[in-house]
Amino acid sequence: MSVRKRTIALPLLAALLCSPLAFADDCEGAHGLLGDIERIIAGEESEGWFADTEAFGAIDEPLLESVCRATPEARAIALATLRTSRNAAGDPRQLFRAAGELTDEAETALTLDRQVRALERALERVSDECPFWIRPDRSFRGLQSDRRRFTLSLETGGNLQLRETEGQWTFGGGGGGRLLPGYGLDGRYSVLFGVELAGGAMVRPGTSASQFVINYFPAIPLVFRTRQLTWHYDIETAAVSLFQADDTRVSFGGRIGGAFGFSTLRRRNILPWAGVAIAYEHYVRSGGRAPAHFVRGGLRVGLPWDP
Repeated sequence: MSVRKRTIALPLLAALLCSPLAFADDCEGAHGLLGDIERIIAGEESEGWFADTEAFGAIDEPLLESVCRATPEARAIALATLRTSRNAAGDPRQLFRAAGELTDEAETALTLDRQVRALERALERVSDECPFWIRPDRSFRGLQSDRRRFTLSLETGGNLQLRETEGQWTFGGGGGGRLLPGYGLDGRYSVLFGVELAGGAMVRPGTSASQFVINYFPAIPLVFRTRQLTWHYDIETAAVSLFQADDTRVSFGGRIGGAFGFSTLRRRNILPWAGVAIAYEHYVRSGGRAPAHFVRGGLRVGLPWDP
C-alpha cells in the first residue's frame, strides 16, 4: 500500500473517530478495531489480493478474533466510519474506468471497499461463531499492534562487519541476540530498551585471512520504532562495549543505527517480523585499544511477545 493511499484514508477515519458521539460510546475500542482491520487487509493485499473469495476466506479468522473482542458500540462506530470513508473515496470500478488504470485514488477506494466488506462479513458471524468464553472489551486496544501495552521482544540475526583501526581495515561476520522490553504508544510508535550480546570473528589486522580474532559486543540499546501497516522502521542508539576472546579488557563506545522490517499477523501472543538492520559504532581509546570504527549490517528477526 502506498503512502499516499494511507494518508488519504486516515484523516477521514480519525475525524469520525474523534467526534463527541464516538467518545461518548467506545471510541477507543473502535480505534483499536479499525487499526486491526487496516492491518489485516493490508497484509492480505501485500501478498497479492486476486480473488475475493480466497482473500476474504484467508482473513476471516484473524478478523473475527478482533471483532469478537470489541464491544457492539465499537463495532458500530467502526462500521459507520468505514462506510463513510468508502463513500467519500468513491466507487473503485468507476474510478478505474475513468482513468483507464488503477490509480492511487482507485486503490484507496478499493482498499476501503475491502475493509467494509470484511467487517460486514465478520459482523454476520458474531452471534454464532464468537467463542462463549470471549468477552467484549471496552476500550479494546487491538490485537495486531502493541498499542498501549507492554511487550517483551526477542531479536536475533546475523551480520557482516567492517572495522577500521589506525588506518587499517578488516572484515568479518557474526551474530547476536537481544532482549528488549517495550511499550506501544498509539499503535504506530513504540519505545524499546534492553540488553544485547553479539559476537563474531574478524580477520586480524595486518595478517593473512586465516588468522582471526573473536570479538564480543555487549550493548544497551534504546530503540524508537514507527509502523506503517505491515512495515516498521527503527532508529536506535546504544551504549556499546567490546572485548575479545584473547583479551578481556573492555573498550567502550556508542552506536547509531536503523532497521526496517515486515511483520506478519499475530500468532497467539507473538507478532513476528523480519528485516534488515545496519549500524555504525565508534569505540574511544580504552581497554588498551586504539579508537575503532565498526559498520555492521545484516538480517534481523524479531518476536515481540505480549504477556
